[in-house]
Amino acid sequence: MTNTKTTAVGLAMIGLVALLARPAHAQRVPPGIAGRPAPSWGVSEWINLPEGSLTLDVTDLKGTVVFMLGFQSWCPGCHSRGFPTLKQLIKTYAGVDDVSFVAVQTVFEGFSTNTARRAWETAREYELDIPVGHDGTAGRRSLFMQRYRTGGTPWVVIIDKQGIVRFNAFHIRAERARTIIDALRGKPGTPRVFETLPPERGGQDLVGTRFGEPAFDRWIDGTADRPAKAKATLYRWWTDTCPYCRDSLPAIEMLRRKYGSKGLDVVGVYHPKPPRTVDDLAVRAAARQFGYGGVIAVDEDWSALNALYLSTGERRATSATFLVDAGGVIRFVHPGPVFFQSDDPAFAVENDDYMKLERAIKTLLRERPRHPSPPRTNSR
Repeated sequence: MTNTKTTAVGLAMIGLVALLARPAHAQRVPPGIAGRPAPSWGVSEWINLPEGSLTLDVTDLKGTVVFMLGFQSWCPGCHSRGFPTLKQLIKTYAGVDDVSFVAVQTVFEGFSTNTARRAWETAREYELDIPVGHDGTAGRRSLFMQRYRTGGTPWVVIIDKQGIVRFNAFHIRAERARTIIDALRGKPGTPRVFETLPPERGGQDLVGTRFGEPAFDRWIDGTADRPAKAKATLYRWWTDTCPYCRDSLPAIEMLRRKYGSKGLDVVGVYHPKPPRTVDDLAVRAAARQFGYGGVIAVDEDWSALNALYLSTGERRATSATFLVDAGGVIRFVHPGPVFFQSDDPAFAVENDDYMKLERAIKTLLRERPRHPSPPRTNSR
């Protein structure tokens, strides 16, 4: 673990450590293998293969961007979201020779219903003229699911032209899929692609939407240190009664010190629990105690947090983090409550989240802005 984390634990009483212990789900390694070379699919049953082909694998499509849908014929989400999105994308890229589409029925339940025959019927129902495979029986777990660490259906995998998995998670919106596909194709003017968190983590529906200019109550000194034309801005909501914020703010400070001179603007947004009037000196002292020395905005009544985040969907934490590009578009969301750098296997998820965020920051700092930076307002 990092020294910061070790110190925090070392100073805590045994009873407090037990009280603040990470929930079990925080220790679970998330599904997916984004960023890794795409393994062999291991699928042996196919229809709609190219003439003369008896099977199909990832190596056969190298040089193209591959969009794969993992489905089950009895899966409601596959019919309401998976297949309609797949059809939209097939229509968008009709006649394009560097994008390939594949659908595979990855069976992990309902084996007597989700048969190969049912998969072929589903393909005909949606008039799919793309390769469609079937993988998984009651006696043999789907190899595709094992190798790609999928979490169910509808599951989407996007593989780049070099055979690297770039997206591997539950259903993706067609608009976001097009953005990723175009970037992987090398289409001029499209933003670079980097790995975000799986949709089931929450908050990922905001990736690709406009962040807007938050209406904070006020700013606490340091605004003069903000870059006039930031290449990216990192916002983190925090409060002094939150142990997860205590563990995350040193990581935020690390990123600020490492990338602030390269165009990263960092804003720690203080939101008191419960919402109330707060003293600026107390807020600044709490930030310093937690290890954060950057700019602070105050969201006393949570109005900015509500407008930007809490009112837009089901959210499990208020200590959210947003990475916004120079055009004001949200490119990465961490839904909270915590992330930090660590080499302790017990904190693999926290470390993985930190590394994903840092990679996203590095990518944005290399990216040429597509739009002028939005105007900044330091008060209402």
